[in-house]
Amino acid sequence: MKMAKIMNTRPYKCTARIALPSHLYAKHLIDVISVDREISDKVVKSFSVVGHDDGNDDDALIVGRDDDSSFGNTMRILQINFEATDAKMLRVSISTTYDMINVALQCFQEFVE
Repeated sequence: MKMAKIMNTRPYKCTARIALPSHLYAKHLIDVISVDREISDKVVKSFSVVGHDDGNDDDALIVGRDDDSSFGNTMRILQINFEATDAKMLRVSISTTYDMINVALQCFQEFVE
Protein backbone atom coordinates (compact mmCIF):
# COMPACT_ATOMS: atom_id res chain seq x y z
CA MET A 1 0.00 0.00 0.00
CA LYS A 2 2.83 2.39 0.81
CA MET A 3 4.42 1.74 -2.58
CA ALA A 4 1.18 2.71 -4.37
CA LYS A 5 1.04 5.99 -2.46
CA ILE A 6 4.62 6.84 -3.42
CA MET A 7 4.02 6.12 -7.10
CA ASN A 8 0.87 8.28 -7.30
CA THR A 9 2.22 11.61 -6.05
CA ARG A 10 -0.77 13.60 -7.37
CA PRO A 11 -3.84 11.45 -6.67
CA TYR A 12 -6.39 14.29 -6.89
CA LYS A 13 -7.49 14.95 -10.46
CA CYS A 14 -10.09 17.01 -12.27
CA THR A 15 -10.81 17.73 -15.93
CA ALA A 16 -12.56 20.96 -16.90
CA ARG A 17 -14.05 21.27 -20.38
CA ILE A 18 -15.23 24.59 -21.80
CA ALA A 19 -16.95 24.79 -25.19
CA LEU A 20 -15.92 27.85 -27.18
CA PRO A 21 -17.17 29.24 -30.51
CA SER A 22 -14.00 28.41 -32.43
CA HIS A 23 -10.60 26.80 -32.36
CA LEU A 24 -9.05 30.29 -32.40
CA TYR A 25 -10.87 31.31 -29.21
CA ALA A 26 -9.62 28.17 -27.50
CA LYS A 27 -6.02 28.75 -28.62
CA HIS A 28 -6.11 32.39 -27.50
CA LEU A 29 -7.54 31.35 -24.14
CA ILE A 30 -4.74 28.82 -23.67
CA ASP A 31 -2.18 31.50 -24.53
CA VAL A 32 -3.66 33.83 -21.92
CA ILE A 33 -4.15 31.44 -19.00
CA SER A 34 -1.05 29.29 -19.44
CA VAL A 35 1.35 32.18 -18.87
CA ASP A 36 1.11 32.07 -15.08
CA ARG A 37 2.61 29.05 -13.40
CA GLU A 38 1.16 27.41 -10.33
CA ILE A 39 2.37 28.78 -6.99
CA SER A 40 3.83 25.43 -5.99
CA ASP A 41 4.66 22.11 -7.58
CA LYS A 42 1.74 20.53 -5.70
CA VAL A 43 -0.50 21.19 -8.72
CA VAL A 44 0.12 20.51 -12.40
CA LYS A 45 -2.17 21.77 -15.19
CA SER A 46 -2.18 20.71 -18.81
CA PHE A 47 -4.16 22.33 -21.61
CA SER A 48 -5.49 20.95 -24.87
CA VAL A 49 -8.06 21.81 -27.49
CA VAL A 50 -10.29 18.95 -28.50
CA GLY A 51 -12.78 18.93 -31.33
CA HIS A 52 -16.52 18.77 -30.95
CA ASP A 53 -16.52 15.01 -31.58
CA ASP A 54 -13.36 14.15 -29.61
CA GLY A 55 -15.25 13.24 -26.47
CA ASN A 56 -18.46 13.65 -24.57
CA ASP A 57 -18.97 17.41 -24.56
CA ASP A 58 -22.41 17.18 -22.92
CA ASP A 59 -20.86 18.28 -19.62
CA ALA A 60 -18.84 21.15 -21.13
CA LEU A 61 -19.67 24.68 -20.07
CA ILE A 62 -21.10 26.43 -23.12
CA VAL A 63 -19.83 29.98 -23.65
CA GLY A 64 -22.00 32.10 -25.92
CA ARG A 65 -25.60 32.18 -27.04
CA ASP A 66 -27.56 29.22 -28.42
CA ASP A 67 -28.61 31.22 -31.48
CA ASP A 68 -25.02 32.19 -32.34
CA SER A 69 -24.34 30.85 -35.85
CA SER A 70 -20.62 30.41 -35.09
CA PHE A 71 -21.54 27.52 -32.78
CA GLY A 72 -22.06 25.18 -35.74
CA ASN A 73 -19.33 22.74 -36.73
CA THR A 74 -16.51 25.07 -35.66
CA MET A 75 -17.05 24.69 -31.91
CA ARG A 76 -13.97 23.52 -30.05
CA ILE A 77 -13.53 22.40 -26.47
CA LEU A 78 -10.78 23.75 -24.22
CA GLN A 79 -9.80 20.92 -21.91
CA ILE A 80 -7.80 21.57 -18.75
CA ASN A 81 -6.46 18.65 -16.73
CA PHE A 82 -5.56 19.33 -13.11
CA GLU A 83 -3.52 17.00 -10.90
CA ALA A 84 -2.77 17.82 -7.26
CA THR A 85 -1.18 16.37 -4.15
CA ASP A 86 -4.17 17.30 -1.98
CA ALA A 87 -7.79 18.31 -2.39
CA LYS A 88 -7.34 21.85 -1.08
CA MET A 89 -4.62 22.67 -3.62
CA LEU A 90 -6.79 21.21 -6.40
CA ARG A 91 -9.74 23.39 -5.36
CA VAL A 92 -7.61 26.54 -5.17
CA SER A 93 -6.08 25.90 -8.59
CA ILE A 94 -9.44 25.24 -10.25
CA SER A 95 -10.98 28.33 -8.67
CA THR A 96 -8.09 30.56 -9.73
CA THR A 97 -8.14 29.16 -13.26
CA TYR A 98 -11.87 29.80 -13.63
CA ASP A 99 -11.36 33.38 -12.40
CA MET A 100 -8.66 33.91 -15.05
CA ILE A 101 -10.88 32.37 -17.74
CA ASN A 102 -13.75 34.67 -16.75
CA VAL A 103 -11.57 37.78 -17.06
CA ALA A 104 -10.11 36.64 -20.38
CA LEU A 105 -13.53 35.88 -21.88
CA GLN A 106 -14.86 39.27 -20.76
CA CYS A 107 -11.87 40.87 -22.46
CA PHE A 108 -12.46 38.85 -25.64
CA GLN A 109 -16.09 39.96 -25.61
CA GLU A 110 -15.13 43.63 -25.29
CA PHE A 111 -12.77 43.49 -28.26
CA VAL A 112 -15.12 41.50 -30.48
CA GLU A 113 -18.01 43.91 -30.03
